[in-house]
Formats: sequence, C-alpha cells, structure tokens
Amino acid sequence: MLVAHCICKRIVAAQKIHPWRQKFSANQSTLNFSTSPFSSSSSRISDYYIRKRRKWPIKPHKKQLPEILAFQLAKKSFKLSIKKSKAQLLPDLIKAYAAYEIDPSPQSYHFLFKILIQTRPSNCHDQILQVLHHIEKVENFETPECIFIDLIEFYGDRKMLDGAVELFSRIPRFRCEPSVGILNALLSVLCRNERGFEIVPAILVKSQEMNIRIEESTFEILIRALCRIGNAGNALDLLNQMVEEGFDLDQKVCSLMLATMCRQLNCSGGEILGFLNDLKRLGFEPRRVDFFNLIRVLVTKGKGMDALTLLKEMKVNGVRPNVMCYNLVLDVLICNEEFSIADKVFDELLVLGLVPDIYTYNVYINGLCMQGKVEDGVALLHSMEELGCAPDLNTYGLILRALCEAGELGRVRDMVQEVRLKCTRLDQHVYEMLINGFVSNGDGEGACSLIDEMLDENLISHSKILDKIICWLCKTGLHCDAEQLLRERILHRA
Repeated sequence: MLVAHCICKRIVAAQKIHPWRQKFSANQSTLNFSTSPFSSSSSRISDYYIRKRRKWPIKPHKKQLPEILAFQLAKKSFKLSIKKSKAQLLPDLIKAYAAYEIDPSPQSYHFLFKILIQTRPSNCHDQILQVLHHIEKVENFETPECIFIDLIEFYGDRKMLDGAVELFSRIPRFRCEPSVGILNALLSVLCRNERGFEIVPAILVKSQEMNIRIEESTFEILIRALCRIGNAGNALDLLNQMVEEGFDLDQKVCSLMLATMCRQLNCSGGEILGFLNDLKRLGFEPRRVDFFNLIRVLVTKGKGMDALTLLKEMKVNGVRPNVMCYNLVLDVLICNEEFSIADKVFDELLVLGLVPDIYTYNVYINGLCMQGKVEDGVALLHSMEELGCAPDLNTYGLILRALCEAGELGRVRDMVQEVRLKCTRLDQHVYEMLINGFVSNGDGEGACSLIDEMLDENLISHSKILDKIICWLCKTGLHCDAEQLLRERILHRA
C-alpha cells in the first residue's frame, strides 16, 4: 500500500506544471504551429474565406453530380428545340442527349410522349408510333407503365380503340410486365361505347394470358359501365362473381346498381324489392338515400303498401326515415284513398319527433278535403303558423277547391281576401279553379269579376278555361258579357 501511494503521488506531481512552464509550453506550441508551412497556408485560406468573404470553400463534386447535370442540360436543350419545331421530336431528343454523351432515360421518353399528347401536332400519331418502335428495337430499359396508361387514354380520347388494343397486346415487347393498372385504363376506354363493350371479353381473356390478376377495381369499372347502360341484371351477376372471388363488397357500387334498377321504366315494384334482397344477401347495407330512391319509384308506380313496407324495413334496419320519406308514403296512400293508414303514418311521423314541412301539410290537408273533412282542413291550415310552418298558395288552393265543391262561395270570398292579405297575388291556376267553381255553382257575376282580375293581372292570355267561361255565359243568356269578354280577349292578344 505504501508503494502504491508513492507511485500515485509521483504521477500527480508529474502532471502538475508550474504556471511559467505552462506559458512557455503554450508559446512554444504557437510558435511551432506558425512556423509550419502547411499550417500557415491553411490559416490563410481560412482567414480569406471566413473573415473576408464570409463563406466556406467550394467542396469537390460528387461522382453522380456531372451525370445529373448532364441530364438537366440535355432536357433543357430538348425543351428549346421543342419551341422551335415539333415536326420530329425523337431525333431532337436523341441529339440533345447525345451532345452530353448520355442516353435518354425512360423519364425522358415519358416527357416526350406527354408533349405529343398535349400539343398534338399534325403528325402526332406517326411520331408516337416512331417513338414506340425506337423504344422497342433500340432501347433496352424496362418501359414504365405510366407511358402505356397515358397512351391508352390518349387513344381513348381520340376514339382509336384498335390502337389502344394493339398497344396493350404489344406491352411485353417493351420489357414491361403489365399490371392491373394498364388493364383498368384499357377497360375504362373500351366501356365508353357499345363497340368497346364487344371487345371487353377478348381483353379479359388476353389479360389472363399476360398473367394480369384482376382486382376489385376491375370489377368496379365493369359494373359501373353496365349500370351506365342500364344493364342492372348483368351487373348483379358480375357482383356475385366478385364476391365469390373473395373481394370486398363496395357499398357505393351497390347503391349505383340499385339506382340503375330504379331508373328502369319497365321494372315492377316486386322486381325492385327482389333486387334489393339479392344485394342484401351479398352484404349490402342500404342507406337512407337508397331507401328514399326505392320508395320514390314505388310511389311513382302507385305501390302504396309496398312503399309502406319499405318504410317499416328502414326502421328495422336502424335507418331513421326523414320527412321526405314520410311525405312520399303519405302522398301515395292518400292518392289510393288509404286514409286510415295515412292517419297512422302522420301520427307516427309526429311521434318520431320529425317536423312536418309544407309538403307534409299540403298532402295531409288534401287527404282531409278528399274525405269531405273541410273544417278539419281549415283548422289545420290556421294552426300551421303556430306550428312554425306558414301555409302557401297551394295550401289555400286545396281549401278553396273544397269550399267551391261544397258550394260555400261566401267562405271562398272571405278566404280569397285572406290570401290576398298574406300572399302577394293569386296565380293563374288558382284563378281558373275559382272561376270553374263559381261557374259550377251558377255565380256568373262572381266568375266575371274574377275574369276582370285576371285581365288586370295579365293572366288571361294563357288561360285555358276562358273558352269554357264564354260558352257558359252564352248558355245562361249573358251574351253581352260573353261578347265583351271575347272582345277584351282579342284586344289583349293584339
């Protein structure tokens, strides 16, 4: 222990240097650094760049930089040649890159094709064929897929289907393994017209020979194309095959197919519901808009009970119907005189917390008037404003028609005054309905008064009921009124 302590003491003592020795050592190291010729040169260079110029010396280029620079310069030179002439772009491209002792890259040819497609010179197609032949016979790189996709879309825009199909068949010659992206591009072009549809089966067979695996996107392109031409049945068969292949079901595609089925005029309500059930078995979950489209079609075909069944199915599937769905069902039920069921549907609408709109009230008031419940209709009309929905001219027109049919012309006049206070003016349809009501009830004076109002409002020229009024005036012996009305009509037309 004593020996170790002595060794440690000597090491510590050796490491301690007196201050004057430290200063001398520092001066000596400075002197040695300054006297070195290499160190002196390095110091002057550092001073030149850092103190005077405030920048670092330029580092030597990497090995790849001259090649990158050459490509940039060649591309710039090619762009300059394009501005001068687009007659022969391939020789200009080769010449521009040869000037810098490099070969054109695949990206260079892609740029060349873009220029041809965008500018479309007079000999565009000939130049495209020339460039393709050069790439096939001279170059040895793997041609990118993006070149063929752009060219196929170009052929599709110019309706050159044969050129697009031929290019698709020649793809392996360009040292390129085609993928589903190229196939989808070609199918999208072919599905634009009827002639292209005839070529699609042969292309699908050819794609199997080229080892292209059909994906979900390919099925979607074909299904959308079939829906576009209204062939929902074949689209459903293709969808079944898509599911059997293990692909996921696209809900948007199913909605499109359902909308296509709804647009077919010769399709019955049962066929539409059966088509919906087929889609649901495949995993389709209809949305509110899908149910709405189906209900609208059923209402158009007068299938009130089927529309009501579909409305109930919405609630079973957890889809809350909106006011528009209830309006459609109410309308068809009232048109079919299913008044008791319509009352239940209207009550259900209120129980669900939905707020009826003006169309809902008009449909329901029309149902009340059809049942002869005019007082209930008037009461509902007067309570609409309190419920936050002001009646419009159509609402008043329904009540006025019912009062005219009931022969209550006094109440008709009172309500007309109320309409004029709340609405801007009566339209031609309401005037004709009122005149017809007054004529039917034998009130010629009231009918003539309404005719005068129509003349003042400049609505008489398009009135189809005017001939009926003139005939009625002649039958009742009011020949002077009929003659005056006819004279005013002629003067108005003149």
